[in-house]
Amino acid sequence: MILLNKNSHVHLIGVGGVSMSGIAEILAERGYKVSGSDLNESKYLDLLKKYNIETFIGHAEANIGDADLIVKTSAIPDDNPEIIAAKRRKIKILKRAEMLSYLMKDKKTIAVAGTHGKTTVTAMLAAIFIKAKKDPAVMVGGFLKELNGNMADGAGEYFITEADESDGSFLYFDPYLLLLNNLELDHPDFYHNLDEFMNIFKRFADKNDKEAILLYNKDDVNLKSLFKNRKKTKTFSLEKGEFAAKNIEYNNFKSSFDFYYSGEFIAKIALSVPGEYNLYNALAAASAAFKLDIEISDIQAALNDFSGVGRRFDFKGKILNSKVDIVDDYAHHPTEIKELLKTVKNMDYNKIRVVFQPHRYSRTKTFLEEFSYSFVDADQLYLTDIFSASEKDIYNISLTEFANKIAKNSNVECKHISDFNKIAEKLLTEVEAGDIILTVGAGNITEFSDLLLKN
Repeated sequence: MILLNKNSHVHLIGVGGVSMSGIAEILAERGYKVSGSDLNESKYLDLLKKYNIETFIGHAEANIGDADLIVKTSAIPDDNPEIIAAKRRKIKILKRAEMLSYLMKDKKTIAVAGTHGKTTVTAMLAAIFIKAKKDPAVMVGGFLKELNGNMADGAGEYFITEADESDGSFLYFDPYLLLLNNLELDHPDFYHNLDEFMNIFKRFADKNDKEAILLYNKDDVNLKSLFKNRKKTKTFSLEKGEFAAKNIEYNNFKSSFDFYYSGEFIAKIALSVPGEYNLYNALAAASAAFKLDIEISDIQAALNDFSGVGRRFDFKGKILNSKVDIVDDYAHHPTEIKELLKTVKNMDYNKIRVVFQPHRYSRTKTFLEEFSYSFVDADQLYLTDIFSASEKDIYNISLTEFANKIAKNSNVECKHISDFNKIAEKLLTEVEAGDIILTVGAGNITEFSDLLLKN
């Protein structure tokens, strides 16, 4: 299907998001006229300034101008004035994933999917392929220093991207290699239960089963139940996969493992990022790269140099005469929070102080019980208001009761305070030398780190 010609004008609604801004950049790199709109300024809009991309803050019919094609995120409702205008003028409207799939059509796509770790695995793979001088095209859901941004439109044969399951639109993708790191229910606003959630991944894997390479984490119970009887797969594991990590060592912000394939030692891989979850991420990336014939020396070098991606255990700075670390993390699912705090617990900090912003009313309601047990490794917790992410508040969640439930089930001091400034004021009187402050969540909680650093 031909969507674009050399004179096409593409307008993106929600262009300030990490993925949409990346699409805008790729379109601009390829010479198309690009415009976009969003409700708010963002750092990703700033990345568009080097291109001739007209951006609008706020949504209005006039914004779409003479556009030939509209691209929208799943968060954009049908009553958006730009959508209404496009429909009236019979302009074709694509979902974000449809557009991304079109941009990947002439490449071998490496699609990274699963509930947790997609951004980090994608970023690690990008770093490996760049180190190996493969000049990949890349779309990653965060800021990666190797790209100086969130995308690259490389001329090489591979396109490395996250495959976002949040609305099922990753079914537009046709991966050459599908990498699945883990599988656990998320996005309860779209999926009613785990069976429905798992089924979308099976449909994704089945979509082009004859061509695609399927690589999955054999240690994950849900993935194993989905694919254990499938013949055409490759697996990775800390113990029993075809690719394996053995002789694992952790050392504060670093770790290492011996990388094995089919029982044969390949190389020792050293990481500059902490925790078991990052070890799984690195094993996934190394396994995919090795399967695609990347030299092991490039895999080792890239993973050793890899220092993380924005908002994933992101060291923001120090306060209290450089005696207190501030780290920002995107964790917004109970399992992610548990793993994050377990990792920090094994570091040399005095007290772990957390400021947590729940993300979406639907997720908070669905996982309320699980969240209440997620903070057992924290010493102090401030709970903020829920970041709505455009959801309507129809769930009747009492944050005071939620805070009390967390305090009881995680055995941690927990208080609900709405105002970031008030939390900062209290926290700065309580924090002591040797502590760490973690800002946790997928919303604007990252701004809290900046607030602390200004004081």
